[in-house]
Amino acid sequence: MAKKEYFSMNNVPKGTKMIVKVTGEEVTLVEIINFPTTFKTKNNNGEEKNYYTYEVDIVDWPPEN
Repeated sequence: MAKKEYFSMNNVPKGTKMIVKVTGEEVTLVEIINFPTTFKTKNNNGEEKNYYTYEVDIVDWPPEN
C-alpha cells in the first residue's frame, strides 16, 4: 500500500494565487503567519489583507504528483 503524502498549509510557496471564497477575488500570497495559520495576501490593487486558511481556495495546491 502506498503512503499518502501530506502537505502542510505552512508550506504553500509565496506568490501562490488564491481565490477568496466570499468575494471570488484573486489574491497573491505574500507571507504565512503562524498560530493560527493565516495568509497575508495582496490583491491586484496592491491592498494587503489577512485570511484564515478556510477563507481561501488555493490555486494548484497541493501539487500533483
